[in-house]
Amino acid sequence: MDEKIKLLRASFGEERVKINEDLSNHTYFGQGGIAFGFYIATSTRELTNILDLAIQLKIPFFVFGSGTKLVVSSRGFKGLAIKNRSAYIKVAAVKGKVTTSGIGVEEALVEANSGVSIKKLNDFLKMQGLTAFIGESSIQATIGGAIFVDSSLRDITQKVKVWDDTQLLDIDISKLKISTHVVLSVTLKIKAKS
Repeated sequence: MDEKIKLLRASFGEERVKINEDLSNHTYFGQGGIAFGFYIATSTRELTNILDLAIQLKIPFFVFGSGTKLVVSSRGFKGLAIKNRSAYIKVAAVKGKVTTSGIGVEEALVEANSGVSIKKLNDFLKMQGLTAFIGESSIQATIGGAIFVDSSLRDITQKVKVWDDTQLLDIDISKLKISTHVVLSVTLKIKAKS
């Protein structure tokens, strides 16, 4: 494992790929042991690149966001823990009407990376004049984890972009599987504020 982590460090930087990182510093409840390797991905490109190399080197890994739904054994993890901080959000499309009083937006498709917190998503939606998302998840939770457990988030999801064993796929929410997919981004259908 030491040689494999050295290859990761050579590819992604010694300062970026940490060795023997205490995961209790990265989980919401401050629990967890030592991860042999640790990396913070700040974009979907970084996330997919590290995942591809981990697969190629046969390094066990897991991906997490804010750590609100993560429980790590005090014995630690003998592999690579990847903290997802990809946090890009954009309005991808709008639907509305043009009338004599102006342009009225009825709804929008919003694309958000999986490392975006529910709080950041709500702040963005409010700033855009869209209805804030009221979910079942903690506001600190990230979309990448919440999408598996929050039915109200799943209800407004139009499409999910996932990494599946070195492949990038756009899938329907009904096909999403926690055991095989790493969520990269979601496209949400959001109503305008009335």
